[in-house]
Amino acid sequence: MKKTEMDLLQKTTPYIDAYKEYLSEHNVAFDVPGHHQGNIRTDFDKIFPHAVYKNDINCPRGLDNILHPNGVIKEAEELFALATGARKARFLINGSTSGILIMLMATLKAHQKIILPRNVHKSVINGLVLSGAIPVFLMPEIDKQTEIVNQISFDKWKEAIDENPDARAIFIINPTYFGATCDLKRITDYAHSKGMVVLCDEAHGCHLYFSNKLPMCGMKAGVDISTLSVHKTGGSLTQSSVLLINTDLVSDYEINKSFNLITTTSPSSLLLASLDGARKYLYFHASKKLNEVIKLARNTINEVNQIKGFKAHGKEYFTTNGTYDFDETKVVIELDNLSINGFRVYQILKDEYNIQIELGETYVFLLVFTIGTKYEDTIKLIDALKDISKRFYKENIIYPDHHFLTSLPEMIARPRVAFHAPLKVVDLEEAENKVSKEMIMIYPPGIPLVIPGEKISSRVIEQIEYYKETGVSLFSDFDGANKVSIIDEDAYLEDE
Repeated sequence: MKKTEMDLLQKTTPYIDAYKEYLSEHNVAFDVPGHHQGNIRTDFDKIFPHAVYKNDINCPRGLDNILHPNGVIKEAEELFALATGARKARFLINGSTSGILIMLMATLKAHQKIILPRNVHKSVINGLVLSGAIPVFLMPEIDKQTEIVNQISFDKWKEAIDENPDARAIFIINPTYFGATCDLKRITDYAHSKGMVVLCDEAHGCHLYFSNKLPMCGMKAGVDISTLSVHKTGGSLTQSSVLLINTDLVSDYEINKSFNLITTTSPSSLLLASLDGARKYLYFHASKKLNEVIKLARNTINEVNQIKGFKAHGKEYFTTNGTYDFDETKVVIELDNLSINGFRVYQILKDEYNIQIELGETYVFLLVFTIGTKYEDTIKLIDALKDISKRFYKENIIYPDHHFLTSLPEMIARPRVAFHAPLKVVDLEEAENKVSKEMIMIYPPGIPLVIPGEKISSRVIEQIEYYKETGVSLFSDFDGANKVSIIDEDAYLEDE
């Protein structure tokens, strides 16, 4: 298709146009949702215009059906596929969590193997529970200075693929939460040469599709199925994501069956419209905006590196230390001789300076620069860090060495088996060498410390106790209590 033809197509917003037309008709409502386009008022009106109610409709006549689209949703999805180089796109209104569940369930059956990094999002573990697949975990490279989990090298992927020729698929995170990317095309090509499906979590990489200054995106690398959190870096509303499909290795039937199993029959028109609008904006404006964002991120790194107590890291740092490539819209700031940790910096920035950053960790915190980042906001951040430096910088501080994530937890049972196994609840200190029945993780980013079926080691217990002390959000079956769900081994029976 010629660029002029593509541009004309991408200027259209089929879903938004149909939405506007429906609203202009002032239809009398005898359907759901029950507020009937704002015929009631609640305290919700104290924070949002009442027009939000007026525009909140379900899937009435003329606005298509997300489960079986054949009208304006289908047209909007086709435009998104064209914009990203995919064969097909499906809109998601339960975030990339639903996309990950769909791709895993469509690709895998019980007892089939999938090779994947251990630092996957919790939704991947949930997908293993639902599909019954057998995970073959790989330990990513760890930056020992910052304790950031990065990527897996091509050689490690190749070795795992060669050692597991019966694996049905591999699962790649690209980019990671902190911005590290892998040799995506080379890994994808090798997996395909062995007949394996390549699934990709691009939840933090929607913007990669719209800039030639950033690492390679999934569809360009030839991955089979990918999920994009358009809301994270692409400008749509929270929860709205897209599943991209470009495969002959997984049938449309299996994908549609899994999509319909996971997806609600009551999608938010607000979320769908935001995807249609974001796609048009990204196609026409993202390239220029992202160039500006990259310059802004680089400038912020330079400015922060003049402040005592902080070391800002971008692409140069990570590629020099072994990462294949790096997303420059992510800025990792390492603490250097501060008397507080990254969790505390996260809290202070929000509570005292009204600055919300993405994540605080032991020795680092993370900034996410997007198409919505403004120069004046970076100035406010730099001023706040200068103030924090004056308050907490102390020379010759020696940080304790935590380096927890050095080896993979031992897997005793498949996640689905552990999920359905008999339950026993014990105190945390009694859980050592027991098999976990639950998933325990810190959020953000939602990466589990232990998953169902893995042995709870002393190092895992040490991590859990450390995170409890920091006050970070720790999600488990017994939030706030010193209890752990384990498999009752006296009653435990493996499934067939």
